[in-house]
Amino acid sequence: MAIPTYDKLERPLVDDFMTYDSNEHRYIALVDGILKDAYINLITDWGSKENAQSYLDLVSRVIYETILSFKDEKYKNTMLYYMSHSKKMRIEIYKVFCDTVWYNRRDGGFMMAYNSGANLNQGKMIEFGIKQALSSIAFQIIKNSPLGTRFMTVDVNEKQTFNSLAELLAYLVSENIITSEESDVVTLSEDLEDLPYTEDYQLVELENDRYLYTNIKSIKSYVETMYINDNANGDW
Repeated sequence: MAIPTYDKLERPLVDDFMTYDSNEHRYIALVDGILKDAYINLITDWGSKENAQSYLDLVSRVIYETILSFKDEKYKNTMLYYMSHSKKMRIEIYKVFCDTVWYNRRDGGFMMAYNSGANLNQGKMIEFGIKQALSSIAFQIIKNSPLGTRFMTVDVNEKQTFNSLAELLAYLVSENIITSEESDVVTLSEDLEDLPYTEDYQLVELENDRYLYTNIKSIKSYVETMYINDNANGDW
């Protein structure tokens, strides 16, 4: 399933609550948004708006690394694209931001994950790892959404449906995916298996003599174009 039209952002959304780092493909909460929604004045905590925003940039990096730790490595690029272009996932990420800012003002927090301490009573070192980076609430928010699944629940690759085998073959030839000579040997759906093996696309026969073409490599081009996205303000 692709990102539904009602949920898809044509480009990462920048507004009064989150900005976007187009180099690392991640949202970053804004100081004013956190003040409005989490009721925390980070300028008071960090001494200046610049310091507070730098802190939120670090929070963003920790949140994203934590989310990506749930995913198989091969889904990293797909996940980054999905997180950047889904309205629902953007909302979930922002909820994790608000919770994490609160969590870091209490006894826990990701800053503990960067340190180790000594328990003098037991005479041993205490290591704080990634499980201390976010609160149990934040972890539950992640696990209750596609952010926390090991495998992708959406397929963002380019897909097209064709109403006949002839239409499919004509498209493959026109896009230089196969040659006309290779097309000539395909007269039945079973003959598609005789085409040269490739990891660039996938062909699936559907009901009523229809065919689904998936460009498996399209996610690569999608991620590359994310670097040059226009981050101008927009709305949903």
